[in-house]
Amino acid sequence: MSEPASSGAAPALGEGVAWGFCALGGAMVVALVALRSGDLAAAPVAVMGAGAAIAAAVGRRRNRPQVSYPWLLFSLACVGFIAGAVLRQVLAGTQFAPVADVATLAGYFATTAGFVGLLRCRQSSDRRLHSVVDGSIVLVAISALALVAFTLPTARNAGFSEFAVVQGAYPVIDAVMVFVAILLSWTSARRVTSFWLLAVSVVFMLIGDIGYAAIGTQGETVGSPLLDLPFVIAFSLFGAAALHPSMRILSAVQQRPVQAWSRGRVGLLVPMLLVPPAVLVWNDDSPSTWIGAAAGGLLALLVLSRAVTAVQAHAKAQEGLAYQATHDALTRLANRARLVQVVDELLLRADRAGDRVDVLFLDIDSFKLVNDTWGHQVGDRVLRLAAERLLTVTDATDVVARIGGDEFVLARYVGPHTPGGDELAAAVVEAFRQPLPGEDALVTTVSIGLAGSGASGGAAGPDSAESLLRDADTAMYRAKAAGRSRCMVFDPSMHDSVRQRVETELALRYALARDELLLHYQPIVSVQTGVVVGAEALLRWAHPSLGLVSPLDFIPIAEETGLIVEIGEWVVSEAVRQAARWRDQRAGSGMPDLWVAVNVSARQLRDPSLVDHVEAELQRLDLPASLLVLEITESAMMSDEDVAATLLHRLRDLGLTLAVDDFGTGYSSLGHLRRFPVSKVKIDRAFVAGIEHDADDAEIVRAVVAMSLAMRLDVVAEGIETEGQRVLLQQLGVQLGQGWHFGRPMPAEDCTFVLPQPARAKS
Repeated sequence: MSEPASSGAAPALGEGVAWGFCALGGAMVVALVALRSGDLAAAPVAVMGAGAAIAAAVGRRRNRPQVSYPWLLFSLACVGFIAGAVLRQVLAGTQFAPVADVATLAGYFATTAGFVGLLRCRQSSDRRLHSVVDGSIVLVAISALALVAFTLPTARNAGFSEFAVVQGAYPVIDAVMVFVAILLSWTSARRVTSFWLLAVSVVFMLIGDIGYAAIGTQGETVGSPLLDLPFVIAFSLFGAAALHPSMRILSAVQQRPVQAWSRGRVGLLVPMLLVPPAVLVWNDDSPSTWIGAAAGGLLALLVLSRAVTAVQAHAKAQEGLAYQATHDALTRLANRARLVQVVDELLLRADRAGDRVDVLFLDIDSFKLVNDTWGHQVGDRVLRLAAERLLTVTDATDVVARIGGDEFVLARYVGPHTPGGDELAAAVVEAFRQPLPGEDALVTTVSIGLAGSGASGGAAGPDSAESLLRDADTAMYRAKAAGRSRCMVFDPSMHDSVRQRVETELALRYALARDELLLHYQPIVSVQTGVVVGAEALLRWAHPSLGLVSPLDFIPIAEETGLIVEIGEWVVSEAVRQAARWRDQRAGSGMPDLWVAVNVSARQLRDPSLVDHVEAELQRLDLPASLLVLEITESAMMSDEDVAATLLHRLRDLGLTLAVDDFGTGYSSLGHLRRFPVSKVKIDRAFVAGIEHDADDAEIVRAVVAMSLAMRLDVVAEGIETEGQRVLLQQLGVQLGQGWHFGRPMPAEDCTFVLPQPARAKS
């Protein structure tokens, strides 16, 4: 807790020192008033000037601004001002009096240079420096006013001597300082305390110089010490600005805010535009007339320049917005909106000329793996390189677009002498088989779907950009399914399969609510005795119009959409309920209870709620956990070993039996399964089918049985259809069997194996 407190103590201390320096300035103001008639009247000015120089050095060292040299210039400026003030008193009335002005002018030059240094910290991508133009309007107006009000009268009264001209020119010099202070205000994203202290100090310097210029108009060169009061205040504010912690923000490199004619800015500029006519009305002598006319002409040019650049900036902004609306920010290619617009134009042209438009829909294969392995920064680089590669294989007349993620689209107008989209697709596929340039030497292939205008035969209405994109997208997914890194041409029959899939998905979403799902049960028997020991619950869908839908048609859709989780919970609940009912039916018969096996998908295996649901159902129906077997495929377990192992151990802790389903079709390694708490291995039906005629299949089964028995695992053989298969499996040591030889899957009410049956000894 002490660290935040200490980190906040330093800024608070810095603010206290800054305001303390202002208080010192107030004391010096009182001292100057008190000493105005004595020999020490110049002391307060000297003290505050020296103090401001020291404060600038201390603030620069203490606050450590990102850009520090402006504060060094400010410190030197204070030294120049003090030197000028002292020399003005010492050398008054002598021929060396102009030396004081040299020192003072050096101070003004250093101050202006310091402000310019702060201005250089403001960066902008827009070369139109509207703030400079607006500031110049203020500069011209104030300078014209100062020349007419002070410089000319002072010069006339002193016979146009160099000393008088310089004395009258100080307000003009202050106008330059006001100019850079205004620019600093307009170009700062935040106007911090340090800025306001600096800005007000410039105002007081201007007031002080106006005071000296005013006595100059009366022919005097030295006035009352009270004329130095504004400079004392200016020095105190200046030193406080350097000491205040916010000077770090003021001196940091920052982006300029958008320059606009805000109400405040217009409120400042409009009075400035009225200065030239006011000058002409105020003094009708020749010099004043020339100054007013020149100022009016300059202001007119500046306003015209500002108006022109404002219109140009608006037009550029509109162009930028239009470009952003029609192009992808990462690759600078056309986006979907621009693509649709151009392709629709090409289709109109092709329809009139009897030509066609080919659209290629590209997707980078396994792009998610690139992002997951190397990060999104590398993924973005791959997308940019992919865009560059597409531009190298396309013609200047082709449309190249990125429409989202890793999806690109090429559109080509195909005339009598133009290569078609199939040739372009071949060039793209070949180009992407080469490694992308870069240190990682990434190889990213693409899958492409090709659709051309007129391909649908007019059945779906006139061709449009959207219809071609839809068809090409459909063909691209076919290319993915066919093995990737290839091109598939759209065929209208593809729509039928897509429509069927969509209809199946929609109907499946309502299947549970409409009680269309049901379970069939296939007996699992002892291969040696033929006694039924369990049953596998197999999901069926009784569609009202299509009849029984094959699990091969709807299970993959349920997996992809995530519906398998909800359906899987229903299957578990229904299987547990049926197992409990069979247990009640066999009670008192002396026969062992039947266990029920349920398949668990890969999606369910990643869902922690599976364990809670199974436990809740077992408790609700008071069914021993040993009567529920969960079957999981090898691939499902190995897709995420850590997550699967954790969830399976939680299920095993409930007392469930876990079995590896379809063994031999996945990783086929019993060694991999040692980390999972499985009790059974189910040999895939593909090996069982050939066991009578294929010696290799027999050897595979023999090896699996031997290894399983060594690991104390029960072996279940699937797909047993003949007596010969049963005999061979029994000889190989298989304990349990399942297949049409023992019984086909059937609804629970038709399962006669639940009741006692005479045993069939097999040898």
